[in-house]
Amino acid sequence: MEIVYLAEGDNLVFAGKENMETVSSLYLAPHYMNNGDELCEIRNVFTKEKFRRRGNMDALMKEAFLCMQSEREPYTFLRPMAEKFFTPYGFVKVEEHDGIRINGLRLSDDLLKKANENDGEFHVLVKESEDYLLCPVKEENKEEVADFINASCRDSSDCYILQSAHTVMNIKKSCKEKGGNLVTVKCRGKLVCVFAYSLVKQEIVNEDDGKTTAFSDKRVSFAIFADGFKKDDLFLTDPDNRSVMARIIDVKSMLSKVVCPKEFVMVLRIFDERIVENAGLYVLHCGPMGGNLTAIRIGDEQMKNAEGEKLSAEGEVTIENLTRFLFGFRKAQDCFKIYVKSKEEECFANLNALKCFEKPLILCD
Repeated sequence: MEIVYLAEGDNLVFAGKENMETVSSLYLAPHYMNNGDELCEIRNVFTKEKFRRRGNMDALMKEAFLCMQSEREPYTFLRPMAEKFFTPYGFVKVEEHDGIRINGLRLSDDLLKKANENDGEFHVLVKESEDYLLCPVKEENKEEVADFINASCRDSSDCYILQSAHTVMNIKKSCKEKGGNLVTVKCRGKLVCVFAYSLVKQEIVNEDDGKTTAFSDKRVSFAIFADGFKKDDLFLTDPDNRSVMARIIDVKSMLSKVVCPKEFVMVLRIFDERIVENAGLYVLHCGPMGGNLTAIRIGDEQMKNAEGEKLSAEGEVTIENLTRFLFGFRKAQDCFKIYVKSKEEECFANLNALKCFEKPLILCD
């Protein structure tokens, strides 16, 4: 398989070709985060059915990792339809959203279809008390929508994609291509909700006769609510949760984002089967006044400190568990193995005092 690199808008496309036919693809979509980082999301991971199980996706994922490593990106993320396909590449779940779908009793197909055709607004009366004005996002209010999303994310999380007016319109375009839209909800003239939805095609197989019934369902990929807005008035909770998975790309860059409240020194062994540059022994250090961690990777099993004494690893962690820990998904006790039993309590207390991404919120568009 030949790998070809293409630019599609802001995205970098890795296309796997055989005999001039694209058989596999993977997109790196750049995003600006609230802390100023520019990170890539992995999207549109696909291999044609007859070309699967040949290692094509392994090759594309390896190239994508190398590309992000060259930029010293701390981590990447993706929003999978099925988590099992990405766990072999070191991705782990770091965030979960309740599934939401449109309540057809209030937002009928006719209302949504007409609004999509001409970007027109419409009213929905809920429980004969609140009059909601719904309108697809337009060019003239894209700044307002971006400000609303960013303010809501800032209040509820410490790691999120910073939405610009440009990205808002890109989300709208993406939704429109999937039979949906990006919509604002106002109540008494105040913006109370922004939601993105698309048309999802599904099939149900009848177990008795084996016949397949195809239908379409409108699913809300994300909804941002103001305080006091009752999402149950317009949406139904879906039993299927949407997850976000993350993967550390460059350990040193990732650890430099970790804040310590006090002095911290630890020698840690990190295991990474996919990105061998991450694997090895690290000295983690932060000064007595606190601040961000400095991570120094060393190649030997042992090293000497300033006094000439030999130091060896105090503990170990896999790249998957390190990701879970730094995103606040698990405590240190569930992620790290400490070699010296007498130091376990002290090490776990120091590790759990570290601060990185406690409340991530990565929107699904």
